[in-house]
Amino acid sequence: MYNWVRRVPEGFLFTVKLWQKFTHPKMYKEATGEEAIISQRDVDQFNHSIEPLARYGKLGALLAQFPPSFKNDSHGQQILSAIIRTFGQYKLAVELRHRSWSDDENTSQFLKDNNISWVHIDEPKFQSSVAAEVPLTSNMAYFRFHGRNKEMWWKGDSETRYKYLYSPEEINELANRVKVASDKAQLLFAFFNNHWQGYAPRNAVSIMRTLQLPFRELPIQQPLPDEDVPES
Repeated sequence: MYNWVRRVPEGFLFTVKLWQKFTHPKMYKEATGEEAIISQRDVDQFNHSIEPLARYGKLGALLAQFPPSFKNDSHGQQILSAIIRTFGQYKLAVELRHRSWSDDENTSQFLKDNNISWVHIDEPKFQSSVAAEVPLTSNMAYFRFHGRNKEMWWKGDSETRYKYLYSPEEINELANRVKVASDKAQLLFAFFNNHWQGYAPRNAVSIMRTLQLPFRELPIQQPLPDEDVPES
């Protein structure tokens, strides 16, 4: 990551998604065949991996994304509290996707008390989905736009689920939400996760134009031999 620090321009910030082992134990077991039993070594290894970004002021936020099955029950509350205790030294954003969190008015107060950002998400809505609008719970606003491919959301794979290109009208809607939050937050991140065939960067450019944000269109460069390329 030291190379990442050296290559990005002044003022550029990274956000890092928390390791799947901490937030998606079922998916971790399916991928590795091992139970997701968290140890201090896991925590130390993760902290060490992002240390260059934190040391040089390039770590904007740490994202803890939980699966839609992660509910507001005693187990879920314990996990969420443990994540906050363990990684509270960073600017932390949590993506809670089950409606039990937004149905409980105590959720927003708990996040506010700990200065944790409640991630604003845009994705297909179902009976179990979190509310479409969640409150700003810290001085940082964090948006993730996953697309609205409702038909393929549960039966699609990691690619086809995100096969959705936002229309100009929908981009205007999302831009308005971002603009409202930007008037209240000191720091704001907005990401498109509809990564099918480059839809995400196309929509990112569209919303930047709508918000009249400056950007440069750079030519695509091939990586050097054996060069590590970060995930988009």
